[in-house]
Order: sequence, then C-alpha cells, then structure tokens
Amino acid sequence: MGTTGVADGWFALDAAWEDALAAFRAGRPDLGVLFSGGVDSALIAWELRRCPGLTLSTVGTPRSPDLSAAEAGAVLLGIPWTPTTVGESEVLELARTLEDETQGLPPVARSVLVAFALVVQRAPVRELLCGQGADELFLGYAHYRGLSASDAARRSQQDLERVLREDWPRSQRIARRLGKMVESPYLHRGFIEAALRIPIELRLPQPVPKAFFRDWARHRGLPELLAERPKRALQFGSGVDRILRRGR
Repeated sequence: MGTTGVADGWFALDAAWEDALAAFRAGRPDLGVLFSGGVDSALIAWELRRCPGLTLSTVGTPRSPDLSAAEAGAVLLGIPWTPTTVGESEVLELARTLEDETQGLPPVARSVLVAFALVVQRAPVRELLCGQGADELFLGYAHYRGLSASDAARRSQQDLERVLREDWPRSQRIARRLGKMVESPYLHRGFIEAALRIPIELRLPQPVPKAFFRDWARHRGLPELLAERPKRALQFGSGVDRILRRGR
C-alpha cells in the first residue's frame, strides 16, 4: 500500500473520531482519562486537552513504568495529573473484592481487570475515558505479529467480538460497582465501522505494532514522544501482575 492509501485511511477515521469525541468536547465537568502514557490514552487526552476540568489518572506500584511514563506524558500535554501509588495490600484486597467477576478467567485477564479497577477506583472524578478497543482494531497485541493478512483479519474480528460481548461489559460493570462511569471513544460504533473499512494490509503490525494508528495519531497532532511510545500492557506497566502472581 502506498502513501496515498495510508492518507486516505487517516482521513476516513477523522470524521468518525470527531463524532466519537463530540459529547466530551462539548464540555463535561469532572471528566478524566485513565492514562498510562501510551499512545491510546494519550491521543484521547490530546484531543480533549482544552476541556475545562480534564484530569489524567494513573495507578502503579512504586517505581512502576506506567507512573514514570504517565508523568512525562502529562507534563508534555499540560494536563493536570493524579498519580496513585499502590502496594501489595491494596492490590490483593481489590482482587478479592472482584473475585465474582474474575473467577475462571486466565491469570493475565484477571490481572488486567484488577489493574483497570484500581485506576478507576482511585480516579478523583466519576466519568472516565479509556483506550479500550484500539489494540483490537489496529492490531496492537503481540499475537498479531507474523500473521498473514487473512489470519490477522480473522483474529482481530474474534478479539473485537470478545471485547464487545464480554470484556467491555465486564469492565463497565466493575466501574459502576466502584461508583464510576467509563467509556471508550474507540468503541463508538461509527469509529469501529470506519476502522474496519481500512484494509487489513494497512493495519498489520509492520514495521512496528500499530504503525498505522501511530501515524494517524501524528496526523491528529499528537506529539512524537507520545506517538512512538512502545506498548506496555496495563497489568505489567502498573506492576499489578507481579503482585497477583506472587500472591497466588
């Protein structure tokens, strides 16, 4: 695919992205972004950086990668940032509280949910935005690497269906249980439809994971330092996975 096709793909996303963000651009008091410092949450924060009262929230264990990356990203974006450092007792306590939601899940899926719940719980505002869906739409996970276009398209569709059917409803239930509301502009129906119309060949993880998405984020104006930041899964970047594995 040439550069013309790539640019066409960017512009195809623009209108759908504006629709997905429209309700938040209109201004909502006490709006927050679950912010890891990675490209998915950084793009949301960048787009909404002029909204009054917007805050970024990050949770991690002491010296965890997410806390340091998020601090640097928040400074670059110029948005107020609320970091929370958690220890083993807080992680294990919340994990026990969520056992009815996480029972039977693989260890990685369980640690993702606990890490997500921690940052939702500690966020200082009630209405929150997150980057769920970007990895499924733009092939950000390691299991997409080396797949053919047809296999990648099939796996991406399976992952997206699982997110919409299971993972996202579970995440929203957990947020409500913690007294919060969470939404993801990447899971806005119009944005999903626009992303899926982009040829899978453009979305393949070559030469780097989510190369198409990163270039589109640059097209949207996201600073290079944030657009190029390597992907780090929430459960690992926050340090939560290490605690849960040790506590089993």
